Amino acid sequence: MIDYRNGDDPPDYDSGLCTKWETSSDAKQWTFYLRRGVRWSDGEPFTADDLMFTYDVMLDEKVETASRDVFKEGTDAAGKPLYPKLEKIDDHTVRFTLRNGSAMFLDQIVNFFPIPRHKWEQVWRAGKFNQAMQLGDKLEDIVSLGPFRIKEYVSGQRVVLERNPYFWKVDKKGQRLPYLDRVVFVTAKDFNTVQAKFQAGELDIMSRVRAEDYAQVKKMESPEIIVQDLGTVLDTQWLVLNQNNSVNRATGKPFVEPWKQRLFRDQKFRQAISYAIDREGLVNTVYVGRAVPLYSFVTPADKFWFSDDVMKYPHEMERARQMLAEMGLKDTNGDGILEDAEGHALEFTIHTNSENSQRIRSVAFIARNLQDVGIKINSSPISLNSLVQLQQSVFSFDGLLLGWGTAVPPGPTNTKNITLSSSLNHACFAGQTKPSTEWEARIDELVHEIDSSLDVAVRKQKYAEIQRIWSEQLPEINLVAQKEAIAYKNIFGNLLPSPMPPRVTWNVEEIYIKQK
Repeated sequence: MIDYRNGDDPPDYDSGLCTKWETSSDAKQWTFYLRRGVRWSDGEPFTADDLMFTYDVMLDEKVETASRDVFKEGTDAAGKPLYPKLEKIDDHTVRFTLRNGSAMFLDQIVNFFPIPRHKWEQVWRAGKFNQAMQLGDKLEDIVSLGPFRIKEYVSGQRVVLERNPYFWKVDKKGQRLPYLDRVVFVTAKDFNTVQAKFQAGELDIMSRVRAEDYAQVKKMESPEIIVQDLGTVLDTQWLVLNQNNSVNRATGKPFVEPWKQRLFRDQKFRQAISYAIDREGLVNTVYVGRAVPLYSFVTPADKFWFSDDVMKYPHEMERARQMLAEMGLKDTNGDGILEDAEGHALEFTIHTNSENSQRIRSVAFIARNLQDVGIKINSSPISLNSLVQLQQSVFSFDGLLLGWGTAVPPGPTNTKNITLSSSLNHACFAGQTKPSTEWEARIDELVHEIDSSLDVAVRKQKYAEIQRIWSEQLPEINLVAQKEAIAYKNIFGNLLPSPMPPRVTWNVEEIYIKQK
């Protein structure tokens, strides 16, 4: 509904699909006035009915979406989630009414993306929305309000976007945007292929330069090629141990074997793992120096919300060994692998995505660290889609090594889909009906207190407390925050790279090809 110009200095909100918005003095009511004459990319008019439909779909528990978590205001006495009320005032005006005032409600609205009622209402009412907008759908059914629309999709090769003739934005001279007629996203099986294509001149932009490739790509810098270091970004890399203590209804068996569950849910065990991981070594080897150690889910790049008052885990192998021994874990047969009191050898499998060689090497590095304290790790790379299914719906895994891309704008509102125990992205135990631990209940409480506080100092203090609890309890064992870079041909105007995603295309409608 509204935009966030994340590449501006400083970043700020922009009106987007609204001409203006108003809020009550207690920040409980937010009224948004929509632009008139806006059309979807198929020419159909955009109205308040589309927003009402989008909100209905988003709040439908049968629809799989993490966006719902961002709007959650808590639960009622029966544990049912509570959300703001949305009402249509007229065809171009809507109003949200919150139970508690929220000075940060615009952060939620930035990520409220309308979907076309005329295309998907019948699909939703038929209970088939989870199957909507799939790769096999007709391209003409994928309509949007953005500056481009899909023209061609070739699996494993490219996505071609063409100019949306109905896009509503104009520049200061009244010229209709976007400036570009076409944008092609080239897909590749790995980053090596991407780099080779860029070096061969087949790509105009490489939107991410891997740490291990940075020195080589930097040598390409010239008047024709720009290599821009974006510094430490807000994305995080982490290892999670499965703390799900519920039972698979289909099989009647626990998602996690009980002996593993006892270990994974033990704070001391998670902390011992964290002490055993050599983050500095990880930075210097896998990331060739282009990363910083991380101990919570907020990186130093978030200068406003980042708190350094968190529990840190220097590489202390003896401390890790001592903590494991205090848990009664011993190597009784001399094979170098610890066993629990029941004789189970501490051997676990960590999955990561097979498309990401950096993460595969990270698992191997961590496996060597943990081998030194008596824990055997098996690496199992699988597709990213399979990983997401494991984390959000299958639930049967030992550990995952993954990462979060930052929400935009960053901060407590848009990390609710990670921090809340009920969220799909609460990776250690997703979608809890009620918090399984006191510390998760406390984080939930703090999240909702932040939502309702009108005092920014109070919000910062409470978010700092969440970061401290997170670092102590380790729902995720955060590892590093990367330093990112991009490379591109020096042919573009208005290309303003940002450390926040989408790093290159956040203002794609304003980008143009410079005249020679």
